[in-house]
Amino acid sequence: MKTRLAVLGLVGCFCLIAFARPGASVSSTMTEDDFRKLEQKWLEAAAVPDLPALRRIFADDFMGTSFGSGVLNKSDVVPPEGMSENPLPKSTLRDSTVHIFGDTAVLMGSVEMQAGQKTEEVRMTTVFQKHAEEWQVIAVHMSKASAD
Repeated sequence: MKTRLAVLGLVGCFCLIAFARPGASVSSTMTEDDFRKLEQKWLEAAAVPDLPALRRIFADDFMGTSFGSGVLNKSDVVPPEGMSENPLPKSTLRDSTVHIFGDTAVLMGSVEMQAGQKTEEVRMTTVFQKHAEEWQVIAVHMSKASAD
C-alpha cells in the first residue's frame, strides 16, 4: 500500500512538472489595479525621463503607433543617454479597462497630458506581457481623443 501511494505521488509530481507553465501562478497575482499602476509608472518615467525605468518597462521587441506615421520600436520611446528634452509631457491615466489573459494583459483608457498650459486627452491601448519575472510593455497604440 505504501509503495502504491509513493508511486502515485511520484506520478503526480511528474505530471505537475511536465504540464505546469512557468510563471502561470505569477500572472494571477497581478490585478487590474496593478496594471494601472504599471501604466502610470511608465507615464511618470517618460516625463522625467527615467531611462533605467523605461528600459525595464519596455520589452526589447516593443512596437507601437502614435500620432505620426510608421511603427515605433523601443529606441523610439526610450530616449538616448544625455537627452535633455522630455519625450512625453506629464501625463495621468484616467478612465481605463484592463483584461488579463494569462501572461498577457491589455489596458485601454484615456490619458490626460499636460501640454503647456492646456491639457490634451489621448486614447491609449497598452499590451503587457510577462517576460522572465517582470511584466513589460510589448505594444502601445496612442491616438488623439475626439472632441465630442
